[in-house]
Amino acid sequence: MTFVLATVVASVAMLLLQPVVGLDPAVLALVQLGPAIGAVATFLVHRRRLVAGRPDPVDARRFAAALGAALAASVVFAGVLTVLGLAAGQELAGAHGVGAVPFVVVLGAQLLGATAEEIGWRGVLQPQLETRWSVVAAAVVTGVVWGLWHIQYVAAGILIGAVFVFSTVVLSVLMAVVGRGTVLQRVVVASLVHWLVNISLLVALGDVVTLAAVLRWGVAAVVAAAVAVVLVRGVTRQARAAV
Repeated sequence: MTFVLATVVASVAMLLLQPVVGLDPAVLALVQLGPAIGAVATFLVHRRRLVAGRPDPVDARRFAAALGAALAASVVFAGVLTVLGLAAGQELAGAHGVGAVPFVVVLGAQLLGATAEEIGWRGVLQPQLETRWSVVAAAVVTGVVWGLWHIQYVAAGILIGAVFVFSTVVLSVLMAVVGRGTVLQRVVVASLVHWLVNISLLVALGDVVTLAAVLRWGVAAVVAAAVAVVLVRGVTRQARAAV
């Protein structure tokens, strides 16, 4: 609860700060820093509890496998999203800059934003929920909170909001299944997925937010999650066979 409240307050503050600094949100939405700020505030208040409940690390081989699965799932997401868009007759937005800001700078800014979010979502909220619930249940709750935090999609209409939250829940489960280990290990894996998903949406759709577009997000997320689960199970079987 401390994390959620701190994140909401920080996010509102960042929304108010955005026009003051004059930064185009298409380059970096400062609200993405909200979960990281909420994570820091939660750590300051509940440091002992967070340290005591920190998840155990995974070995280098499993971490490398997680990165590979995250990358593969993200590529599948981009591929499915692109194919569905082209099949619907929609032209790709393409790798484009924002105003005078080149695309490579947008890539870096998007990575910063994705990492800031994941410090909160998969770095604090998910691990703490896992101390009470199963990994999947914790991922579902984290995904719901993550989705509802994107108020612009929820406010776009009931159907768009519902499909968007469904997509964040599916991606949250994907990240939870693939990204095990310490907070740092989880954040690295989740940030990679989050960043590549955001870039895929930017290149494929640009600023388009319609029910049809969001439905394609949901389908792409489901297929990507299925691929991630298959890959993780394969790695797990190999690890058990080697013991």
